[in-house]
Amino acid sequence: MTIRDLSLRYEGTDHSRETLALSGVNLDIMEGDFVCVLGPSGCGKSTLLNIMAGLLQATEETIEMLGEPVTGVDWKRAVVFQTPTLYPWLDVYKNVAFGPDVRGIDKKEAEDRAKTYLNLVGLADFAHARPYELSGGMRQRVALARALVNDPKMLLMDEPFGALDAFTRNTMQDLIRKIWKETKKTVFLITHDVDEALTLGTRIIAMSPRPGRIIKEAEIGFTLQMEDSQEDARYSPEYIHLRKEILQLMAEGQKG
Repeated sequence: MTIRDLSLRYEGTDHSRETLALSGVNLDIMEGDFVCVLGPSGCGKSTLLNIMAGLLQATEETIEMLGEPVTGVDWKRAVVFQTPTLYPWLDVYKNVAFGPDVRGIDKKEAEDRAKTYLNLVGLADFAHARPYELSGGMRQRVALARALVNDPKMLLMDEPFGALDAFTRNTMQDLIRKIWKETKKTVFLITHDVDEALTLGTRIIAMSPRPGRIIKEAEIGFTLQMEDSQEDARYSPEYIHLRKEILQLMAEGQKG
């Protein structure tokens, strides 16, 4: 995905003033990247994700994916939000199979896809449970399977683990790392957690306070080192230095 000179202005309710939410964002996301975005609340992280997903139109921008302009929602880009948006009247299996059914995919293929991704997220035994019967982490796993079942080129995730307890969050981080390694999907993940970004991403992007712009990009490889233990990477001098630098940038941004 290529983003050039992306800006977004909101018109005030009285039409007398405008708010500049994003300003001059330039970004290249390569196939297979795991990009983690950090920044203070209100800096435009979610706004940027919604534009990339085709859910929101920028004021000024050039944004392309696979050589085609992004003009609206497309199956090539799937979104997972902080709160799982499941259909409460459908069971887990039907929630996951909903996308392929709507797209008119062959019934047998749709069934195989749904079963594959339910297995991948560890919920094959809960295929006939309703969302209200699941924990928060399990509902988020259903949402992840439903996003992946359409075989998107890019997975957009807006603080997907922010509402989970610490243990469940760590479990979900391990799961998304495993899925990324197995599927080679391009992932764009928004988070407030610096450690989450450093241990999941292959690239870090830090954004300034509103109007949001990119103030730092860094290539990282800690997630590739973490087969068995996060602690090894987190105690490395490179990790500690980058973590300190990002926290300092964010602190300075809050003051400014």
